[in-house]
Amino acid sequence: MGTSIVALFAANAVILAVMALAFYAAWLGRRQERYWVSWIVANLVLAAAMMCFLLLPAERPGITLVLANSLMVLGLGFRWRAARQFGGRASPLGPVVIPALFTAGLFAVPGVVDQGLRFILINALCAVQGAATCYEFFRDRQDRLPSRYGLIVVYGGLALGFALRVSQSPLFGMPVAGYLPQDVLLLAGVFAGLFHAVGSGAFALSIAYERGASALRAAALRDPLTGIFNRRAFERQLQQHLAGDAPFAVVFLDIDRFKEVNDRYGHTAGDTALRVCADTIVHALRTSDFVARIGGEEFAAILPGLSAAEAFDVVERVRSAIEAREIVSHDHRFSVTLSGDVAHSAHRLDDMGKLMKAADAGLYRAKQAGRNRIVQAA
Repeated sequence: MGTSIVALFAANAVILAVMALAFYAAWLGRRQERYWVSWIVANLVLAAAMMCFLLLPAERPGITLVLANSLMVLGLGFRWRAARQFGGRASPLGPVVIPALFTAGLFAVPGVVDQGLRFILINALCAVQGAATCYEFFRDRQDRLPSRYGLIVVYGGLALGFALRVSQSPLFGMPVAGYLPQDVLLLAGVFAGLFHAVGSGAFALSIAYERGASALRAAALRDPLTGIFNRRAFERQLQQHLAGDAPFAVVFLDIDRFKEVNDRYGHTAGDTALRVCADTIVHALRTSDFVARIGGEEFAAILPGLSAAEAFDVVERVRSAIEAREIVSHDHRFSVTLSGDVAHSAHRLDDMGKLMKAADAGLYRAKQAGRNRIVQAA
């Protein structure tokens, strides 16, 4: 084996092992994320495979060749499993272990599978594994994490490299010479493997960071008690609608006599009432509507594409649904009502200050009129 090939195999092994240590360090702080373990195992197994290829004897490689190929297939299987786990999907061990056992079986009975066919089958299997892992990252691209595209490229490139090895004889007229053909494609493949080892490790670490940062940003826009959006998210969304030309309605809702609920049944019951109201409002509105908790017992919603009359009818249904909903907290059973105000973009409430002032006035009128009612903005 040439010096350059030896150096590249050794570099692959070292980088894979170092990346495994980096994954281990990441896992120490995130033990609930199972994909780190699969990435660690994948890298260690692939590093062992690279060492086996590096130590292949010139003649009669025997068990070393079996181990090199089987470990390579097993490591790629664990890469696929890590990608599945990162996407939150089922990750059975069968599709990881069975291909590696199949690879070992190709060497079990001499003469049954000749050297050329065995070479093609193993490379085809690795190409499929690379493509399957690439697809796992591609299918969740809607999260728009930048490192996802890097992983798509490195795993797609890996699959392409193995596919070229499969097709080298029929497409390029390059016969399979020996158990590890010492040709330009081997040099290119091992060099590409080095790129893959670096790229897959770096992008795996960065995509986990990006998703964590994205989750923190999303959490900052959510109310922790009810799970719906908070005031910051509502104001951001409202500014976008105020800047546009499409018609929309804004709804402000307030639970009537909420302090009495807390005083009579306790704060746990009050929290339950808030969660029930939030859930009822969300399910009574359309999926395109935006719902937020903007204060202690105050909720708001943005209803795009409705006229003032349509919006009023929708909010009346919300009020009726809340009134009819029984709230259960420990041994207490009770119900609450809402007062609300509906403002429409046709009312020319074209800035946040005007809108909030009109909302306060509308809620005051609803309360003064006896509560449990919805009014139109003046």
